[in-house]
Amino acid sequence: MDLLDLSRFQFAFTAINHFIYVPLTLGLSVFIAIVKTIAYKTKDPKYDKLAMFLMKLFAVNFAAGVATGLTMEFEFGTNWFTYSKFVGDIFGAPLAIEGLMAFFLESTFIGIFLFGKDRISDGMHTFSAWMVALGSNLSALWILIANSWMQTPAGYKIVQTPQGIRAELTNFWEAVINHTTIIRFLHTVTAGQVTAGFFVMGVMAYFLLRNRNIDMAKAGLKVALIFTVIVSVAEIIVGDTAGQLVAKYQPLKFAMMEGKWKTEQPASLDVFGYVDQSAQKTYPFIQIPGLLSFLAYHNFDAKIYGIKDLITMYDQKAQNYANEANMLKAQYTSNPNPAIKDKIVADESYAKAYNISLKDLPSINLVFMPFHIMVGLGFFFAFVTLWGLYLYKKGTIYQNKAFLKTVLYSIPLPFIASELGWMTAEVGRQPWIVTSMLKTADAVSFNSTSNVMFSVFTFVTIYILLFYVYVTTMVKKVREYEYTEVAPSSSPSTGLGVGLAANRTDLNDSNRIS
Repeated sequence: MDLLDLSRFQFAFTAINHFIYVPLTLGLSVFIAIVKTIAYKTKDPKYDKLAMFLMKLFAVNFAAGVATGLTMEFEFGTNWFTYSKFVGDIFGAPLAIEGLMAFFLESTFIGIFLFGKDRISDGMHTFSAWMVALGSNLSALWILIANSWMQTPAGYKIVQTPQGIRAELTNFWEAVINHTTIIRFLHTVTAGQVTAGFFVMGVMAYFLLRNRNIDMAKAGLKVALIFTVIVSVAEIIVGDTAGQLVAKYQPLKFAMMEGKWKTEQPASLDVFGYVDQSAQKTYPFIQIPGLLSFLAYHNFDAKIYGIKDLITMYDQKAQNYANEANMLKAQYTSNPNPAIKDKIVADESYAKAYNISLKDLPSINLVFMPFHIMVGLGFFFAFVTLWGLYLYKKGTIYQNKAFLKTVLYSIPLPFIASELGWMTAEVGRQPWIVTSMLKTADAVSFNSTSNVMFSVFTFVTIYILLFYVYVTTMVKKVREYEYTEVAPSSSPSTGLGVGLAANRTDLNDSNRIS
C-alpha cells in the first residue's frame, strides 16, 4: 500500500469504527426523551426506570463515540493536509459550530439527567432528556452539513491566495443548506432511530425471554415497537428521496450504486447481483424493466447515464475548462483583471478535477453491494415491525417467542445497515474528496509511508480494544439490570437499580407473562 492507500485505509477504518456508535446515539437520545415524557405525564415509575436504564447505556455509547470521533478531526491535518488547506475555511466552520453548539449541550445535560435525578424537579429532568436529544441531533446536523458540502458543494468560489489555491465561502446559507443537506440529515437520523428502536426492542425481548423485569419490558417493547414502525416506514420514503437527489446531483455515484456501465433509457432496476469491474459488466440476479428510471425520476422512460458515458462526459468537461483557461490567460495578458485571474484558477482546478478515467474509480462492488444490502435491510426492518404491530393488535406479542427472538438477534442489523449506507455515500463519492473540485489522490498530506503505517497499526489496536470494552460494558449493564425487578406502581422508586431484588429462580411463566 502506498501513502494514498494507507491514508485512505486509516480514515476509512476510523470512520467505520466511529459510525458504529453514531446511529444509536442519534436515535436512543430521542427515544429516551419520549419515554421520559411518558413517565412525566403518567407518573408511572416503570417508564422512569426505563429512561434511566437506557440513559446509562446511552452514556456508554456516547463515551465510545466521542473517543473514536475526536481522532478523525486530527486526521484532516495529519493525513489530508492538502484537503484541509483547500477547503478549511468552509469545512472547518461547521465542525467548530458542532463542538461549541451541540457537543457541550449534549454532554452537559447527560450529566444533569444521570446525576440530577433526585436533585432537580421531574419537569427539569424531562427537559434535560430533550436537551440531550437536541444536542445529539444538532451534532449530526453540523457534521452532515460539512459532509454534504463535500458531496454537493455550493456557496463558494475558488481563488489563488498566498497559501495556495483555496475554496472560499461566498454564501454561508447556500453552503449550509446545499443541494442534499436536509434529506441526508433526515436519512441519517431516521436510520439512527431505527437502530435505537431495534436496540430497545431487542433488550426488552431479552428480558421477556428470561422472565425478568416483565412490567418494564412490556412497556418498553410497546413504545419501541410503535416508535420503530413509524421510523422504519419513514426511512423507506426518505431513502427514496435521497436516491433521487443522488441521481440528479451525483450521477456517477448513482451509476455505481446501480451497477450501470452503459446508458439506458428506460433503465432496469437490478435488484441484486455483482459487478465484474475488469470486464465492465454487472450480472444481476433479478431485473425489473423501467423501474430504475421511475424510482430516480418518476418517469418510466427517463435516461440513466452509465459509468463509461459519464467518464467520457467528464473528460470533455475537463477539456472545455482547460480550453477556457488558456483563452482567459491570453485575455489576462492584455487586461490583468483580478476577476479574470480568479476565473483562470477556478477553470484550471475544475479541469484537473474532471480529468478522470475508469482506473480512477473505486471498487464498484463496494458501492453496488452495500447499497443493495442496505435497501434490503430497510424493507426487512419495516416487515418485522409491521409483524410486531400485528401481534400487538392480537395481544400475543409478549408471548410470541419467534418475534422476540427475531428482534433480539436483529440488534446488530440496523448498525450494519447504517455502516453500509455510509460506505455507499463515501466510497461512491470517489474519485473525488470534494465532488468535481478536488480528487482524493490530490488531497493527501506529504507524509512518510512509515509514519502512516505506524499510526494505522496504533489506531487498529486501540479501536479494536475500545470496541471490545464497549460491547462487554453494554452487555454487563444489561445483565446487571436483568436481576433488578421494577417496583410495583404502588411502591415508588427513586433510581436505577433500586427496587425489589429478583430471585434467580424463574417464576411460573404463565404468571409472569400475564
